[in-house]
Amino acid sequence: MGKLIQTSKVKISKEPGKSKIKRAEIEGFPGALRMGIHGGIARYFKLSPDEPMASTLDYIVAAVGGCMTGTVAGALEARGVSANPDKLHVEAEGRIEDVDGKMILTGIKLRYRLKVPKEKRATVERALEHHEGLCAASDSVRRGITVEWESEIVEESDAEAGHTAGAATAVRGSD
Repeated sequence: MGKLIQTSKVKISKEPGKSKIKRAEIEGFPGALRMGIHGGIARYFKLSPDEPMASTLDYIVAAVGGCMTGTVAGALEARGVSANPDKLHVEAEGRIEDVDGKMILTGIKLRYRLKVPKEKRATVERALEHHEGLCAASDSVRRGITVEWESEIVEESDAEAGHTAGAATAVRGSD
């Protein structure tokens, strides 16, 4: 295990109604990210969303793509090569498949388009060979992220829903 650098805290809630829309509020930042379903994911769930929007899996693809782009841009700029949008353009593509009856993000592919001075080509190629190992998001996904969860269940009061009050706590984790 490593040395703790920071704990990312995010509050997630499902929007009211029968939609698949979730809201994620990242501690320390205003506003909320909204996540839902669209395209093949909507078809997988046999749903037709009123408001198609990026899915949780799209956000994973974007996070890895954003981290990889930042890492390669930093490597280029450290070598005196511009990483401005007219010089570095990146497209990230996530492959979402049905694996054993479960929807899984099975791969992420990035396509870099770079415009570099001729004399910097070899330097850029060397930077590209090593940048992925420096990307925290890509390395986290490759290693597999431990997901743990716990729950606290509080029964509604008689006045709220006609049940007796009580509480139960469960903890579950996976490696």
